[in-house]
Amino acid sequence: MNKTLGIPVLIKCAFLAFLISFGCSNNDEQEIPPEFTISNTGPYIINSAHLDIVKDKLEENGFLQSELEILVKRANRLLGKEFSYVTDKTDRPDGATPNDYVSMDRYAWPNANGEYTIDARRDGVTNPEIFDDSRFDRERMAEVTSAIYTLSLAYYFTDEEPFAEKASQLVKSWFFDIETRMNPNLDFAQIRPGQSGSGGGGSPGIIDTNDLIRVVEAASLIFDSPSWSGSNHKELKEWFYIFSIWIINNYNADAYSRSNLSTWMDVQRAVYFSFSEQEERLNSNFHISPVRERIDNHINPVGVQTHELSRQRQRHYEYFNLRAYMKLSLVRKNRTDNDRDWPVLNSDDYGGLKPALDLVMDDITNTRQRRDLLDDAQFDDCRYIEIFMRAAIAFKSEEYNKAAQQLIDQGCSNPSITLVYPSLELLNMDQ
Repeated sequence: MNKTLGIPVLIKCAFLAFLISFGCSNNDEQEIPPEFTISNTGPYIINSAHLDIVKDKLEENGFLQSELEILVKRANRLLGKEFSYVTDKTDRPDGATPNDYVSMDRYAWPNANGEYTIDARRDGVTNPEIFDDSRFDRERMAEVTSAIYTLSLAYYFTDEEPFAEKASQLVKSWFFDIETRMNPNLDFAQIRPGQSGSGGGGSPGIIDTNDLIRVVEAASLIFDSPSWSGSNHKELKEWFYIFSIWIINNYNADAYSRSNLSTWMDVQRAVYFSFSEQEERLNSNFHISPVRERIDNHINPVGVQTHELSRQRQRHYEYFNLRAYMKLSLVRKNRTDNDRDWPVLNSDDYGGLKPALDLVMDDITNTRQRRDLLDDAQFDDCRYIEIFMRAAIAFKSEEYNKAAQQLIDQGCSNPSITLVYPSLELLNMDQ
C-alpha cells in the first residue's frame, strides 16, 4: 500500500514540496505541521458512553434491536460493494490533477452562452449534471463516507471485524493511497462551468465536505479494531490538519454570515481542529465565530431563520441549518469545561436556538401551524429525528425527547440516529 509521506519526512523536505505533494494552493498558510500522537480523543459529536448504554440495552429493547437489524443489513450489503474514487473520473477541469476533488454547483444551469449561472427563479432545483461521475465526485464522496460511517457503527455495536476491515479499507483508499486518494483541498468544488474563477476558495464548496465529518467520527469508532492502527489514525490526522489549514486560507465564514454555510463551516472546523490536535483554535474568535454571534445572524427572537426562509426549499434549509447547530452544540458539550461556547448554549434559551427549535417542534406536533413556510411536499418530516434526538441530549430536554418519540411512533426510522442518540429514558437523565 502506498501511503502519504509521514510528517517527520515532510519537515526534512522543502515545505513547497510538502504543499505540492498534497495538492495545496500556493497561497496556503505556510506553517509546519506538528508531530501528531496516535491517541484517540474522539468521537466528537457522538458520546461513546451513550453508545455503550445502547449496546448494553439491545437485548431488552425491541425497537433498538429492530434498528440494529436494519443497520447490520445495510452494512452487510456494503461488504461486497466496490466503490469509486476521485481518480476514477475521466474528464476534469483545466488545472485539476487526478487526485483533486471536483463538483458542480448544485443549482447552476447553463444560459444561452453556455455559462452556468444561478437563476433565482430556479433556486432549489438541482441540475442532474451534478451526478455525472465521469466529471464530478460529489456522489462518490457521499457514497464512500456514508459507507464508512455505517460500517463503523455496525462494528461498534456487533464487534464483527469484517465491518471494521471494510471501513478501514475505504478510509485508506479515499485518504491515503496515492492511486485513489483525494487531495486535501476544494480548489475545484462547486464550480460553475464556463465561469472563470467560479469554484474553489471563493465558492460555497465547503458544504460538500460536511460528509467528511462522518469519517472522523468513524475512525474513533473503529480505533480498537485490528484493521485500524495507531499509525493509520495519525496519518488521518495529518490529512485533516492539512485540509483544515486549506480551509483557514480559503474560506471566510463571515462572507456567508447569514447562511447555513457559516454554521457548517464552524462545525467542520470544530471537528477537524479537535481531531488534528488544534485545541487552541477551538476557542479562537479568529478561527470560529462565537456561537451567540452566529445565532444572532441567523435566528430572530421568535425563532425565524430569515435567510433560510428566503429560499425556495424553506423547510429543507431551516432543518439543514438546525442540523448543523445540533452537531455544533454536541461538539461543544462533549469538550472539556473550558469550552468557550458551551456556557452560552447551556443557558435558558440555548444561546438563542430554543425559539427556532420550538417553532419546528410546535409545527410537527401540531401545537401551532406555521404560516411562514411554503408548502414542500418533498420534505420528509422524519428528517427531524436528527434534530430532536440530538437536541434532547444536548439540552436534556424532555420536550424535544417527546417530539422525537412522536416521530418514531409515526413510523420514522433512522438507525444511524436512533442507535447513536438514545432517548433520555434510556440514558436515565434527570430532568
